[in-house]
Amino acid sequence: MTLVVRTPPAQAVTPDRRTGPLVYAGALAVAVVVYLVNLQAAVDFDLDEVMYTIAGQNTVVADSVSWGAQPTAVHPPLHFLLVGAWTLLTGTAHGDTLDALAAARYLGALFSVLSVALIGLLARRYTANPWLAGAAMLLATVDGFLVRFGRTALIEPTAVFFGVMVVYLAVRFRYAASPAYLGVVGVVSGLALLVKEPLLFTVMVPLLAAVLERDWAYFRRATAAAGLGALIWATFPLWAVLNGAGGWWWSEHDTSLRRLAGLLQVSGLNRTGISSTGVIGDTLRMYAGGYLIFATGAIGLLVLAFRGGLFHKLRLNTRDASLVAFGILSYGFLGYCVLLGQANEQLTVYAVAPAVLLTVLAWGRPVRLAAIICTVAILAGAASWGVNVAATRDDGTRRMGAYLTRELACQPVNATGNALRWAPALPRNHVEAFPDGGAAVRAGIRLFLLSPKDSRMRYGNSSPTLDTFVRTYGTWVQSFPSHRYERLELWSVPTPLPATRECGNTRPPASPQAPALSFLMLLGAMIGTIAFALYLWHAITIRREWAREWAKR
Repeated sequence: MTLVVRTPPAQAVTPDRRTGPLVYAGALAVAVVVYLVNLQAAVDFDLDEVMYTIAGQNTVVADSVSWGAQPTAVHPPLHFLLVGAWTLLTGTAHGDTLDALAAARYLGALFSVLSVALIGLLARRYTANPWLAGAAMLLATVDGFLVRFGRTALIEPTAVFFGVMVVYLAVRFRYAASPAYLGVVGVVSGLALLVKEPLLFTVMVPLLAAVLERDWAYFRRATAAAGLGALIWATFPLWAVLNGAGGWWWSEHDTSLRRLAGLLQVSGLNRTGISSTGVIGDTLRMYAGGYLIFATGAIGLLVLAFRGGLFHKLRLNTRDASLVAFGILSYGFLGYCVLLGQANEQLTVYAVAPAVLLTVLAWGRPVRLAAIICTVAILAGAASWGVNVAATRDDGTRRMGAYLTRELACQPVNATGNALRWAPALPRNHVEAFPDGGAAVRAGIRLFLLSPKDSRMRYGNSSPTLDTFVRTYGTWVQSFPSHRYERLELWSVPTPLPATRECGNTRPPASPQAPALSFLMLLGAMIGTIAFALYLWHAITIRREWAREWAKR
């Protein structure tokens, strides 16, 4: 196989050495300030943050990628290993779960700021105008979905970063030698899949871009890079099988595939008994800026495809093909999830980067139209951020936890949503999660936590039925406002039965079938083998080129 080295086209973007760095640095500074404010203003947390934090701590203290007795197989291990390393750096690996969660949020914010930086770098690959690149960074900074998830200890900030990184490196190394392209794009694609498997749709962006260009040589290289990424991802199921958890891994992925196909609805818009319009209405205030960016980005995708000639020439140039492919796959996946699949806020955030880029870059010349659209979207996003984050107190869970610890210590509580979410906030109250109010009362539980949002959305053990039971037979005790959960209420329902529960909660056991060090060794061996093979290929090709040049002399 010969070494492929391509020359960039003459119209490739050349960096502006005067204005560009200043605009880039200014936009990045705004992102840093916004996320520092986010971390201070949004204190409330949810179940997934607790689980992921426990999993991260367990990678350090128990050499186990798990938040319970079974391995964490619903998601790949890489994010939890990163959280574990972060807890070591911050000194929270062996500490309180809420302290580790707060520290892990800084890791999420770091990845969010890095994603903003990458969006700016990617925009500079598409346009020579540094002001448009800066606008893309500002737009990403105030996008409602990134603002919401970018300050959390969830997987989404890490996944968004790796997804944008795959697309950026595919564009950056487009004309590099084949071993370099495969080594960089292939390895990063594999790491992205080991963060979150739905990033497969981002890994496929270079392949679709090659099809839109009708560049079959590039298509073969992009396919080979995706194949290497799949090989690196394969360490995940191999690790599970080698540690005796192959059956559990398949069970979790079978459930995930059924959710993706829309055959099993356990969260999101398409669940039975949940109003899709009600969900959108509930989130409209928080995500208003994000919805506007999605809408303008979708229009921009159509405009760019038309301007580039896709509808009449049936092909696009290199610059347009990459951006259109990014938009088609991201919007396509999101649209499928909304109509049929497991539509939820987490999956929505993956389409933010292409929506931002299309909102800014799709309109062509003159730049005046792009400037107007960007200004409106940035102002809407900034206003939404100010109302929902900067000017909002969101610490209802901690305030309720402090009240129960101080006033009603050692009395068991029936949680709203999920017991594990509340356990770290209630160190002196045993937490239960009865879905049936009568059964809870018969078990000696008299204290009930309620959230109108949890009840309406049927999160965990919550439901309208349980909510009605508690409000009918109970007495209001205390309540705190919560931006995330609308309102957190404490009710007392009389029961003659004494509750015999421990005064606190036991941390879930770590799985012995999920060794973190074993996965790292397997992943390192796989990447090392690929790197050695690519280096060998490169060295042999170079020697052959030398031999040909020497023979000509």
